[in-house]
Amino acid sequence: MSGTIGRILLGLVGIFVVILVLFALFGFFTMRRSFPKISGEIQLDGLDGPVDIFRDDYGIPHIYASTSHALFFAQGYVHAQDRFWQMDFWRHIGSGRLSEMFGESQVDTDKFLRTMGWARVVEEELDSLDPMSTAILQDFAEGVNAYLADHQGSALSLEYAVLKLLNPDYQPEPWQPLHSLTWAKAMAWDLGGNMTFEIERANLLKTLSPEQVNEIVPPYPADHPIIVPTSNVSAGNGLEINDAQSIDLAPLFESISNQVIGLDALLGPRGAGIGSNSWVVSGELTNTGE
Repeated sequence: MSGTIGRILLGLVGIFVVILVLFALFGFFTMRRSFPKISGEIQLDGLDGPVDIFRDDYGIPHIYASTSHALFFAQGYVHAQDRFWQMDFWRHIGSGRLSEMFGESQVDTDKFLRTMGWARVVEEELDSLDPMSTAILQDFAEGVNAYLADHQGSALSLEYAVLKLLNPDYQPEPWQPLHSLTWAKAMAWDLGGNMTFEIERANLLKTLSPEQVNEIVPPYPADHPIIVPTSNVSAGNGLEINDAQSIDLAPLFESISNQVIGLDALLGPRGAGIGSNSWVVSGELTNTGE
């Protein structure tokens, strides 16, 4: 009897190991499918000239094109190669359509986002663009759609394999110039990490002078370096209000705080302490060593 049980257990262990190997192979294959093609030649319809794309040691693409159309078409294609999930996700944030991807759990977030009105503003901005800007956005969109035409599901991005388990019917729609501008609105919100600070400063200005507020919350020192030396913006001035005594922003902040917290959870941490797009130069490469 014990020998029979042992053989059964060994058989079950063998089956379990085979299942683990199959899952590992499936996961590896699924993950590899989403990797961009970074060598060889690709033939694409819609290009009006040849394009050469080189990736450096850090994976950053360098695009060389013979025409403006080909340049921005290739940029859209490469952008979709590297990060279409983020592009798709953020255009849904900007237009208040997260429920299309994630279901009823995002209805309240969509209500807040639509109240912000980013999509309505973008439609007005799109109509007022000059012809050159409109053409660039259209060329970029065509490049993105050229990538979407040949890639679906996990081949488009690994995240879609997971999303399919939650929302099997979801399919990314074609990219439009509108979506590029919508994404910019979501990015602007993400980069506006000092909104809470500005509201707090405005409340302090109701009872304190600007000089007193600067003592409590010191501004960026005027003699310190800034990224854009010719900027006309005075660092640290904060939010200026002509009649601060008559404005109480606390109720406004309280009314939107829950929605803001929910949106921050979607976009990730933000603020002055999480990083920067500034260039960092080693002291060993400067004349002064500083």
